Amino acid sequence: MSDVQNGRCEQCQSQSVVEDRVLEHECGHIAPSESFEDGCPKCRRTPTAETVRAVGTTTHCLDCGHRSTPATDIPVSRSELPSVTFPTLPSEDDHWNWVPERFLPRSDAVRQLLTSLLVLTVLVAGVAGAVSVTPLLDDEPDQVAVDREWEEYDSIVVFRNDDIQPWYLHDELRAVNDVFIEAEIPVTLAIIPMVEGDAPITDDERTCEYLRSLEADHPGQFEMALHGYTHEPITEFSGGSEFGGLPVDEQRERLVAGQELLADCVDSPSSTFVPPMNTYDDRTVEVLAEANYTTVSGGSWFTADYYDEASPFDDENESLRHVPENLAVENWTAYDRDGADDDDDDDDDVPLEDLETLTHSFDESHADNDVLVVMFHYQYFTSDDDLEMLESLIEHMKSEGGVAFMTVEQFALGLEEGEIEETDDGWRVLEPIAAVVDGTVPAAVAEASVPVAADGASLPAADDLVATVQRWVGG
Repeated sequence: MSDVQNGRCEQCQSQSVVEDRVLEHECGHIAPSESFEDGCPKCRRTPTAETVRAVGTTTHCLDCGHRSTPATDIPVSRSELPSVTFPTLPSEDDHWNWVPERFLPRSDAVRQLLTSLLVLTVLVAGVAGAVSVTPLLDDEPDQVAVDREWEEYDSIVVFRNDDIQPWYLHDELRAVNDVFIEAEIPVTLAIIPMVEGDAPITDDERTCEYLRSLEADHPGQFEMALHGYTHEPITEFSGGSEFGGLPVDEQRERLVAGQELLADCVDSPSSTFVPPMNTYDDRTVEVLAEANYTTVSGGSWFTADYYDEASPFDDENESLRHVPENLAVENWTAYDRDGADDDDDDDDDVPLEDLETLTHSFDESHADNDVLVVMFHYQYFTSDDDLEMLESLIEHMKSEGGVAFMTVEQFALGLEEGEIEETDDGWRVLEPIAAVVDGTVPAAVAEASVPVAADGASLPAADDLVATVQRWVGG
């Protein structure tokens, strides 16, 4: 805060007026400098000279507390818009009148030939223009209808990355996702929309922009699933649950609040719900069905106890499909056995299972023609060795052959739509399975396709375009 100013307070006329700088933190929060003394009010991080910048000043009366922004004379250039002259285009009635008479052939046959040549020129120019602007449309990849074919597989693998949240280990999240991008393996991202009760993910634009970039750059590969609301153990249901054990109305309120935040953060929230702590109850299923969710993905240990089902199964009312995880990359048994310090909030010490244990679990699932849902938490991949282990696990799975990789939503919808079928010795999948979500796939993954409109309708026929041009040129 700067020295006392000579002016008076415009509200109480006191001369005890000081000037204060207005700062903007890198998280986007803007406030007077004194607001940052105990950390950024928005993201709670400690500001530094590198993370804040001055964006203006405000005056503060020490007697009455009134604040005001000093008036500044900022010259604004208001230059006149340039005069633009548009050429006169030919109308349908002009025919060839727009061509100087001395250039017109007298023969009607020759004029017809010129008309045809002009039509061909327009068509070629249109095609060339379409090709040239295609790279400019990368932000919204073309969706194409493709010929789909049934493929036979021995087993199915689904990866589920839990606890994506605002302002938390962004570099680690990118590093883990890059492993899947490089391997071209789909993954379900379970996203926490609110942390600590007052920090919505929508305030962390960096994370939301990154998630949206995954949707745009790798469509069909990253599923954006809701992972509860605050990820807090609200009840003691089944050892701890955010939803299980709560009344229906309270569960509905938490679900709606989480839905709204996720919808404001990503472009395409999925129809999958991942309950925190992997626990939920029948009332959770009821609320999810009301909200048009198709899938709930908890833990197999929980569903085995609560529903007497450890593998994927339909709800008894066929309103929802349960797709529980059945392999954890983290070694929670060792973590519980060795005992974490109850006073230590640092969870970085959660160990990962060794590669041999994980590959053995996959081999058993693959041999039994099962569905393996692999749960992991990106925040525990803190070293190059951890990332290399994940790469090796994926490489081992791919090397076995006969493995279908997909997201939780793709698996559940595929079964519902009859595009995934269990056989006596494995699975039949209508590939590409990414098309099960909206009926189309990105052009980049279509091996052969015919361009279609966004609603699936075919493009205008070439002869219609020719006829239109001919009407304009008088053919």
